[in-house]
Amino acid sequence: MADIAEEIIKLLSKPAQESGFEIADAQYVKENGSMVARIFIDKENGVSLDDCEKASRIFSDILDARNLLPDSYILEVSSPGLNRTLKTEESFKRFTGSKIKVRTQEPINNQRNFLGDLCSFCGGIIEINDVTSGKVKIALSNVRKANVEEDF
Repeated sequence: MADIAEEIIKLLSKPAQESGFEIADAQYVKENGSMVARIFIDKENGVSLDDCEKASRIFSDILDARNLLPDSYILEVSSPGLNRTLKTEESFKRFTGSKIKVRTQEPINNQRNFLGDLCSFCGGIIEINDVTSGKVKIALSNVRKANVEEDF
């Protein structure tokens, strides 16, 4: 189902951009016996309820027309929240200077979990000032999961 989530992102990214949004993430999961297509959108000054409604109408029409999803589904569109997932080059660049948490697929110097300020993103490489190891460079292809970490 992760493949379907990636297909959702590919299919909807351009229409989202044309409408002033960025797709931050997508999920296609089974919950309580129903399939749920959950799409997280973002934009420069944050996402409103009206933005979610507008995106939902656009995305629903496209998903139904393309018949991408094999089952009947519930569509949910929302903002990515405070601890948003970072997946795209644009999202890493946008959150440069923010504290992030990264889990890698392959260890780097026997470490898979990193927490610290995102220093830069260039050429597919994340540079993070990790609280344990100092400055570490991580290839985007080695990232299993990355999130913004908000301090409260």
